[in-house]
Order: sequence, then structure tokens, then C-alpha cells
Amino acid sequence: MNRPGQFLRHSDSGVRIAPDDGTALLRDDAPFCARPGVGGTGVTFESFHRPGSFLRHHASAVHIGSGSGPGDGSDRPQTLTADSSWTLAAPWAP
Repeated sequence: MNRPGQFLRHSDSGVRIAPDDGTALLRDDAPFCARPGVGGTGVTFESFHRPGSFLRHHASAVHIGSGSGPGDGSDRPQTLTADSSWTLAAPWAP
């Protein structure tokens, strides 16, 4: 909301803010579907373009992953539940 015309989009397992460039690739990369939190609480955001892959936080960054990666990276299966469950809250300012 604070960046009109900007979208979260995934690229090479990373997530970044990008402007609407009008391409089909952006239309595939940007949509995330809200799902019940995989750990039973909160919300999990699943990639529209890559079903089974979720927005995850790791090392102070946001990534996309399914929990099928190696045990030491941003897509580690051991922390899928904690890394991909988000708590929605009211914005700090309108």
C-alpha cells in the first residue's frame, strides 16, 4: 500500500519489490495466495506460479521455498512451519 504500482515478486528463490512492467512473467511471479498457516497459526502465502512454494523468512530476508532444500539454506525443511507462517497485523500508519 505504501508503494503503489510495486509488487512482491520471486526470482531465483529470492523475493524483491518490483514495478509492474506489464509482462506475463510479472503476472506469474507476483501473485501469492493466502492459506491457513502451515503450522496451524497465522497465514502462509503460497506462490501462484509455483504451487507448494511459500514466502519464507531466513537470515533477515524473504525467500520462496517448499522445504525441499538442503538443511542449511533458506529452503531447509526443518523450519518450514516457522519460516512460512506470518501474523497479519494492522499497519503502523495509514
